[in-house]
Amino acid sequence: LMQKVFTQWVGDVFEKLDQTIRLKKQAEGWKYCRSDYRSVQFLFGSVNFKRSLMHDKRGGSHYPLDECLGLVPHQRYSPLVELKVAELASENTYRKVADVLKEWTAVSLSHTTVGKMVKRVGKTQAEADRALVEELEVAASLPG
Repeated sequence: LMQKVFTQWVGDVFEKLDQTIRLKKQAEGWKYCRSDYRSVQFLFGSVNFKRSLMHDKRGGSHYPLDECLGLVPHQRYSPLVELKVAELASENTYRKVADVLKEWTAVSLSHTTVGKMVKRVGKTQAEADRALVEELEVAASLPG
């Protein structure tokens, strides 16, 4: 019951945040299109919420709340869940990771999903490392 109440509260907070962002974006000239439901699995449970689809001044479609929360399209798990899955997978088999998560958290996923998350997190980390190296090279070439 506590888990259900907590996930509902988080969903309510996300919807209030969405309203605030929507008003700000409308003041900047964006157009509200519609509200869509989304569900994201966090370590504490699945959070369901509505968020606004909006069009920017050039007509591009955006979900500003998703962008604010750092959620990519079709991502079903929070970034923290994906990170923790990848960390567990570095020391265990994918099946073991899925079993541990199911037993100790509200996250239930298959071993193949664990593998996909590990690849996605690895790709994201590699891109971040590459960007850091480029930034350091630029900084090293600047005069004292």
